[in-house]
Amino acid sequence: MDLERREGEKGDASMDGEVCVNWRGKPCNSTKHGGMKAAVFVLGIQAFEIMAIAAVGNNLITYVFNEMHFPLSKSANIVTNFVGTIFLLSLFGGFLSDSYLGSFWTMLIFGFVELSGFILLSVQAHLPQLRPPKCNMTSPQEQCPEANGFKSTMFFISLYLVALGSGCMKPNMIAHGADQFAKSDPKQPKKLSTYFNSAYFSFCVGELVALTVLVWVQTKSGMDVGFGLSAGAMAAGLACLVAGSGFYRNKPPQGSIFTPIARVFVAAFMKRKQKICPSNSEVLQSTTNRVTSNVVAIGTTRHSNKFR
Repeated sequence: MDLERREGEKGDASMDGEVCVNWRGKPCNSTKHGGMKAAVFVLGIQAFEIMAIAAVGNNLITYVFNEMHFPLSKSANIVTNFVGTIFLLSLFGGFLSDSYLGSFWTMLIFGFVELSGFILLSVQAHLPQLRPPKCNMTSPQEQCPEANGFKSTMFFISLYLVALGSGCMKPNMIAHGADQFAKSDPKQPKKLSTYFNSAYFSFCVGELVALTVLVWVQTKSGMDVGFGLSAGAMAAGLACLVAGSGFYRNKPPQGSIFTPIARVFVAAFMKRKQKICPSNSEVLQSTTNRVTSNVVAIGTTRHSNKFR
């Protein structure tokens, strides 16, 4: 019976052409793993993460200008560079997930990176010795020294820890939720549609709370409390992510995407002295078989003048 159960689980993991494993790397069981019960936890991390990052990003220029005493133009550049870095690092996060870590472990690792950034921002905003002296930046009579040295270094480290964590999480949250629905399920399209609608709703709820409640708290109680609430929201999101670890269907990483590309260039370099450059598919196939005897021809690729 135990052997049949294991074979059944193995079949569940690959019957639809997909390979999926649980968080321990063992084959998934379709009755236990995946589905909306698993995707709900992903919706939780998505709502809390966007809540945390939106509250910081939308009120950051106020903190940089009034508290760190950077000029207004420089403050605007700092904020736009921060936001741009988040979206550029999404490419890095997707690459790490697909090639080496998988979406679950990528979100977990970089979620803690983002959380550490929020905590450091909160600590710096709370301790006066980590910020320049109080000064009215809008008064032309006052000369406000901008943050430099250790104060500036700590601020940028904290800020870009948040950018690194958020950037690497963003491409994986929606994808990890969509992975919870097996292709073999005939109701998959309807379930996916429900999930994507729910994902957009969770995104909007997170943004709504961030731009009303958290920004109001930052204005009334101080940026240290606001950054602390963002850290708390991020911690709650990570708790949601970890709570669902026993229900997730995880796609194992496929290895670096650059490896097959490198093989093409290596093969081209090794055959650079080949004298025959055939122009029809039959000669190409026979030449390939003659040059590399270990190549097994499954089918020939028809030539086309489309890109000439």
